[in-house]
Amino acid sequence: MNRPLARTLLAALAAVATAACGDDEPNDPTDTPQAVTLTFKPMVGSQPFACGQTYTGLGTTGTTYEPKDFRLYIHNVRLLSNGTEVPVTLTQDGAWQQDGLALLDFEDKTGQCSNGTTATNNKIVGTVPSGHYTGLRFTVGVPFEKNHQDASTARAPLNVSTLFWGWAGGYKFIRLDGKTNGLPTGHNLHLGSTECQTSGPNQVTSCEHPNRFEVEIATFDPSASQAVVLDVATLFAGSNLDTNQESTAPGCMAELNDQDCAPLFQRMGLGFGSTQANPAGQVFFRKE
Repeated sequence: MNRPLARTLLAALAAVATAACGDDEPNDPTDTPQAVTLTFKPMVGSQPFACGQTYTGLGTTGTTYEPKDFRLYIHNVRLLSNGTEVPVTLTQDGAWQQDGLALLDFEDKTGQCSNGTTATNNKIVGTVPSGHYTGLRFTVGVPFEKNHQDASTARAPLNVSTLFWGWAGGYKFIRLDGKTNGLPTGHNLHLGSTECQTSGPNQVTSCEHPNRFEVEIATFDPSASQAVVLDVATLFAGSNLDTNQESTAPGCMAELNDQDCAPLFQRMGLGFGSTQANPAGQVFFRKE
């Protein structure tokens, strides 16, 4: 083979290899960003979650459940490309997303959801470098550096007083409230950091139980019409929603002495008491 022909063939093979890699991995970050919209779909078993609805057969007693609230914070959103994490740059909209943090709000102030707002949000919107992505990871909760502040002066979406415990405890990462047969005044799941240490007025140095948890959705294609399901029925499957441990808040407020929290934490992959965290045990979130 003569040298000019060999050089031509090598150049052609290099171009093919480069194109193939471009199909699998993100291109240079200076390329035009690729828009990403992640849709979250709240469900109660096979039924869509909605305020004003009544659901049956929940928990160990098969109780009825009427929603009163369902909101949560998510940050550190990443897509996976050949096992490599690529951060999603969230679009700052001044309402639901700011500084890499997003608020999902599934209540609409109808029915029993009088404590909420009429506005809702079931999407996270952002950009990534152009490429082919096959998985999704994110963290449920508010980052430590944003968690302990004054909610009355914070920027949206951290300016919601009903999602705030106080400067020491910080925000309620998840607020999922409803009324049941046995607890007509409400069964509440409020997840946030506990046992937080302070070093002066409004100065939190650490929290013994951060209670943030990681979610991984494998084989997730953000370019397809796929959604992330939050299944309330699966979350409550091991819980008795009709009784409450004496001398504790109704439901679970992440208190260390409240055994009503144990099965809920397990289904979120969190540790509780002597039980270690098990991220693989997370079953609250799944791909549709």
